[in-house]
Amino acid sequence: MAKDFAIGIDLGTSTSEICVYRNNESFPIPDPVTKLAIIPSIVAISRKGELLVGEDARSWVDVSGRGIREVKRKMGTGETVRLLDKEYRPEEISALILRKLKENSEEALGTTIREVVLSVPANFPDAARQATLNAGELAGLKIIRLINEPTAAALAFGIKNIDVEEQLVVFDFGGGTLDITVLEMVAGVLDVKCSFGNPQLGGKDFDDAMMALLKGKFKAENPEAKISDKAYGALKEAAEKAKKALSNVRSHDIRIPYFATKNAESVDLEVEVTRSEFEQAIAPLLDKARQCVRHALNAQKLRPSAINRVLLVGGTTYVPAVRQLVHEMFGKEGKAPDVSSDLAVGVGASIQAAIVQGLIKSDSGIILTDVAPFGLGIEVVSEVGRQYMLTYEPLIKPNTTIPYSTHKTYSLLRADQKRVEVRLYQDNTGKAKLANDAIDTGIAAEITDIPPAPDGNPYPVEVEFSYDLNGIAKLRATIPNINKSVELEYAQSAMRMDRQDIADAAFRLKELWKQNALAKEYEGLINKAERFMADIPPQERSPLSDIVMDLKKALMNDNTEEIQKTGDRLIDELFDLENNMGN
Repeated sequence: MAKDFAIGIDLGTSTSEICVYRNNESFPIPDPVTKLAIIPSIVAISRKGELLVGEDARSWVDVSGRGIREVKRKMGTGETVRLLDKEYRPEEISALILRKLKENSEEALGTTIREVVLSVPANFPDAARQATLNAGELAGLKIIRLINEPTAAALAFGIKNIDVEEQLVVFDFGGGTLDITVLEMVAGVLDVKCSFGNPQLGGKDFDDAMMALLKGKFKAENPEAKISDKAYGALKEAAEKAKKALSNVRSHDIRIPYFATKNAESVDLEVEVTRSEFEQAIAPLLDKARQCVRHALNAQKLRPSAINRVLLVGGTTYVPAVRQLVHEMFGKEGKAPDVSSDLAVGVGASIQAAIVQGLIKSDSGIILTDVAPFGLGIEVVSEVGRQYMLTYEPLIKPNTTIPYSTHKTYSLLRADQKRVEVRLYQDNTGKAKLANDAIDTGIAAEITDIPPAPDGNPYPVEVEFSYDLNGIAKLRATIPNINKSVELEYAQSAMRMDRQDIADAAFRLKELWKQNALAKEYEGLINKAERFMADIPPQERSPLSDIVMDLKKALMNDNTEEIQKTGDRLIDELFDLENNMGN
């Protein structure tokens, strides 16, 4: 039986949300415990060994080795993150956040969630997109489409404004990324013209600037004080709150007790920060944002006056200096896209899911096109000024409408050439002439053991390239004369997970969830023991206390056999103590 709803997810750097489209409306699904529509994109493990995701993780996320935040920026990099004594790929941590959202929606809707549309920054590179697909798979989801975040936000606006005919900009400034997307709306068609941004610029950097400002003010007043290593979490939380507060007031007081030590005594952080000081601290970040706006407009040879509307998306757009930047550059105030700026992407993702799954019919009037925000190409040998040199050959140019495919024919250099390598490069500007002007994606493959050409003419090499609606590139190089071909395999790069990596990650996550279930199972037993210890004299607590410590250690070390053994010891010890008290 066909489902009467569709699901979209905004997996953000700082926060995430899941939205459902049902009965011609899209709305967020709140966390069943906090009742909040948005959950922090954080993961932690408590001292009892319990896995915590979202709001529950806030108390532990900044405890050294126990928590992870802002993992989205590491997607597709091949880097790992540490949780307790184990290393995890960013895809695995993202999968935990996705699974939390999945469970929230399943509890709210009373049914299993599988097919979803997932949003990604418009300027997410290929490796990060593939990592996002892998994260969805690890979370038990089938990603039916990736949608660019500003495109999703525009969809949330467009579906309620079918008759609007105008040129608009989506200014999407989230926790980790900035995307500037130019669209044209005509008769219900949302036609993305271009997108440009910075995947390393977002609210996180504003928080970092605030943290540096607070530390600087504290050190100016307490030059000899040594800031505690444990103060980082409190400082980050205070910086986030101060940033939000300064969106509404001109100054804000911050106090963090036990922030540092001086002459063996604790020193509190007590400073006042003003909006003006904060704006001065983030000035370099605002300049980067201005450059992105200019680049996006110049890509379409547009002047700011040609833009009819600016849609503000993402939590960073609440900062007054950001809104002022938008007003200065476009000559008009930015507006939220008829829904909260924080929820627009998730709402749009659910609308896209409804379109893909047929809940919104093709004759409804809403049509969406999108583009590849960057170019991709290969390295070839070309004759330049009577000299042969390696140059960049574009296969798809920035802001080409997708899906897209092309077929090109080249040739080997020599008739006796034994191997050829094909390597994929990314061009963010559309101006690359040499490979050094572009970014090496790390995707490469080669054809080897090529026999000499019998007629003395170098073999032709055919290149088939495609770029799909999810922003995933595929490339095949073939030498037809010898029936040899090669595909650029994502798995061959350290930045990408192959099938074995995914299988290993699935096992690790299964064990982590299993461990979490054990922690919850024994949490009540530990709490009972600790309540019991509070009611007996200190000199009699030692045996029980030792067993409790052993159980907590076993839980932290993920030792299933030891957990069971020590848990049985604790149950027996409590049984004996209760018997003795009864006598």
